[in-house]
Amino acid sequence: MTTTPSPKTTKRKAYLLTATLITFVLILIVITIRGGATSFFSASDLTPTVIPAAILTQLASTPITATQTPVRPAFDLQQMYPIFPETQGSEQILSEKLEGTLLGYGILKSIDPPVVLHGDDVGAYELSNIAWEEWTYDSFITIWTGYMSAVPTQGILWVQITPHYKPYQDRLVIPSPIRAGKLTITGAVGERLILNSEQGQMFYFDVPGLRFVNTLEEKIPAATSSPTKSNPNIQTEDAPDLPIDALNYQQINIPLDSYINTQNDYDWFHFYLRVPGKITVSLIPRQGNYGLRVVLVDKNQLASIVEEDTTSGSSRKQVVISDAPSGDYLVRVWSLVGSFSPGQPYTLRFDAPAPEKVLPILECVAENSDGTYTAHFGYDNPNQFVVVVDALNDKNKFEPAPTFRTGQPEGFAPGRITDWFSVLFDGNGLTWVLDGNVVTANRNSPRCP
Repeated sequence: MTTTPSPKTTKRKAYLLTATLITFVLILIVITIRGGATSFFSASDLTPTVIPAAILTQLASTPITATQTPVRPAFDLQQMYPIFPETQGSEQILSEKLEGTLLGYGILKSIDPPVVLHGDDVGAYELSNIAWEEWTYDSFITIWTGYMSAVPTQGILWVQITPHYKPYQDRLVIPSPIRAGKLTITGAVGERLILNSEQGQMFYFDVPGLRFVNTLEEKIPAATSSPTKSNPNIQTEDAPDLPIDALNYQQINIPLDSYINTQNDYDWFHFYLRVPGKITVSLIPRQGNYGLRVVLVDKNQLASIVEEDTTSGSSRKQVVISDAPSGDYLVRVWSLVGSFSPGQPYTLRFDAPAPEKVLPILECVAENSDGTYTAHFGYDNPNQFVVVVDALNDKNKFEPAPTFRTGQPEGFAPGRITDWFSVLFDGNGLTWVLDGNVVTANRNSPRCP
């Protein structure tokens, strides 16, 4: 039985034949363009370029294959070291003494107001060059007073919060509750400012609460602080994997516990040696076989491995350097032969010669006309170099709170420094704890001349 193709089948075959012919023509064109045998151009239409023989020889001596890829130099992140800040010199420290009038927990002094160079606030405010400054454990707070340029009757406070141990900062412009003209700071009780306006209105401003209040005694909660920003390069449960991230990871020269979580885990720590001499770095594992390396980094970011202990086993590892120079040291702990223990920490110790302790000194106490007292403090640093005693670990604090007072030093220049800063208090015991030494002021302390 003969089957007659349907009109649709015949038409489809015609389309297929046409498509095949078009594809064949396109292939011929591509071959011609790419230098195939078939060409639309005659050789007589082309002008030959003569290449010198020397060039031909040079090209032939450096053949390049189609699969060759450029070779880039490998960079070892384990050798990426931070640039450590320089320790302040004596002249820098002595130039930072505060001058002004004590008001509450802060000081009223001459400070140039901020200058706004771009944005919507350009020219929006007129600020005084007299500001109230307070030093707290978290931040340095500076408050300028003024008014809005477009509405001179609207007084404002410009509050600048700069990080001390807090990793963020803030700037606020807070208008007075009513329009009474330019504001001026006239007094303070603790952290509560007393302000007078150009029109004779009195205001009270609570610094921790960052808002105006009705009286000096009104109780309000402290302002909610901005969320703490974390460093994404530092793991919260472990020491940093890269040396460049070790700069601000831990307090300096105290015993540390950490973990080697995987066979590819590296732990880096930063230590600082102020007094040249013998240092002992000890690694005490509870489980695991780890290596210990000590690296000295100079001011030019050049690092050198001082010594390391890679002996096998889970026993104590130790590096002892008898004549170590002062400076910044990085210590690396890492897995040997694939050993790790995420559930068992190790202890790292950095034992180094310590400077002689700085002695806090109470100079005298003055009685003020309002019934308060002013305690004047100095110190004696017996070392021939600057000693840093920060407020992070309760080695430099005041009792009772606030533990950190305006003008309180953390860097101590060599020698006997007299009347360095002053503190307002109520006449009851005020104690300065410094590097294991203490001194207490009260209303019966020696009076200032």
